Amino acid sequence: MGVLAIVTLALGAATVIQIFSWNQSSHYALVRSLDRGMPQIDRYQRTTGDKAFYKGRWYSARAPGTALVALPLYKTLRVTGVTPHLKRFYHGKNDQAIWILGLWAALLPALGTMLLVRYVGDRLEPGYGTPAAIALGGGTLFLPFSTMLFSHVLSAFLGFAAFVLLWRERERDGPDRLWAYALAGGLIGYAITTEYPLLFVGIVLGIYAISRGDWLRRGAVYSAGVAVGVVPLALFDKWAYGSFTHVAYADIPKNQGGFFGIRLPSPLVAIELLFSSRGLLTLAPVLVMGIVGTVLLYRRGRRSEAIVIGAVAFIFVAYNSGYYLPYGGQVPGPRFLITTLPFLALPLALSFKRWPLPTLALAAASVAAMAIPTLATPLVSSEADTGIWMHLLELNYFQASVVTHATGLEGWAAFIPFYLLVAGAGVLAWLATPPGGPVSARALAGGAATAGAWAVLAILAPRWLGIDHAAEKRIVAAGDPTAVHEKFGDYPISHLVFVAAGVTLITLAAAAVLPRFRRHAEPVSDADVAQTGEAAPASAA
Repeated sequence: MGVLAIVTLALGAATVIQIFSWNQSSHYALVRSLDRGMPQIDRYQRTTGDKAFYKGRWYSARAPGTALVALPLYKTLRVTGVTPHLKRFYHGKNDQAIWILGLWAALLPALGTMLLVRYVGDRLEPGYGTPAAIALGGGTLFLPFSTMLFSHVLSAFLGFAAFVLLWRERERDGPDRLWAYALAGGLIGYAITTEYPLLFVGIVLGIYAISRGDWLRRGAVYSAGVAVGVVPLALFDKWAYGSFTHVAYADIPKNQGGFFGIRLPSPLVAIELLFSSRGLLTLAPVLVMGIVGTVLLYRRGRRSEAIVIGAVAFIFVAYNSGYYLPYGGQVPGPRFLITTLPFLALPLALSFKRWPLPTLALAAASVAAMAIPTLATPLVSSEADTGIWMHLLELNYFQASVVTHATGLEGWAAFIPFYLLVAGAGVLAWLATPPGGPVSARALAGGAATAGAWAVLAILAPRWLGIDHAAEKRIVAAGDPTAVHEKFGDYPISHLVFVAAGVTLITLAAAAVLPRFRRHAEPVSDADVAQTGEAAPASAA
């Protein structure tokens, strides 16, 4: 049931056909160039602004890992004669080829990451890995980015898979299986080939790998695996630039200051990344319970794993706070922090068990807050623009869907499959979770109060504390003079928060009613028969 819930959520995301952007078209340009046997994108350079100029040739500014993963599918489509029929549609804003490649290189990795979170979460708290996985896939930036051809979900999957592999190996009794350390290193190496900052995850996991047992052999094998994983990057760089170490990212003028555009971390920018109107915790408050769950994990004795989770989160927030463009352009949130999401989602299994209703409340709010930009348009340029999401939906302006593609139907009705599949994933996750005791009025009040506190902070804190304005000024300094909005504007984010709060209240009401139905529907166990001395009724059997 848990696997079915996760697959259902992934199918819901697959129904969304997003508008393409420079980042996506840059990956796509590289895929098409590789298919033609060349690393340069001169032929397609007009389709994207994410490009670099080096020695008279144009190159994609993206790391090659995602394009290399998408290339076999693109070749298959071309050889079978499909590519000539893939066109832009829905007023020329949505591209069928980019959508299909995104299903392969972003949505499938998102599915794999959710399955891994469920697997390990169930080992921590049997039965609670599924809601943790659904919260990741539906209530964080994983949802919108699993519908677009960006590299972050793929690299996050690779980094988290390496963590799971090392965790399993540390739990085993018996001699080391060195192949597992080599494979974990290989996953990290290719994650770096896909998204360069995954090097930080590789360092943390390298320390984790050698922190117990034969550190020399483990470290040597892990390092060898990393080296093998970055071979595709080195070979591509040699082919494209004549050097094993040169990357196109270094040829972008804005990235030539500091270390590829990264300077000393800024605590103020870190606050913006977390608490602005596009902040990680503003739009995905369930991650707060992931932090709480990490503390529970540490107290339970899983100290090494809790430290790894905390270290990955801290390092990525720190490095991201030193980047000249912290959010990375027109995106619904800090995309460079997506790597941290599966690490923070895993401890949600403990939070769902320990504080079920507050965690459920924040998960419901997160799913609503992430679904709205996914359906409207994830690509906004500044904090004040987040209010446009609800305005677009009120105008019945949505992105395209598979229904739009098949029938031409537009607007909210085109996303009925999305609504049903996401809701169905929630129901299946509930069925896969162990039944709890009676839901008390106090517990319901606690869940509602938790969601209410988030709603107040999400509406007031970004503006009243000046967090949004500071973030907007930073975007202006990076080169976009239109980002500053002195006032709330015509479309405040409060409309989105109110809708998310309403979804939360409905979810809490269902949590109060459904357990009663569930207890009546459960069969009587042999243990119950033994205690009462009565035979189980035929209906229960």
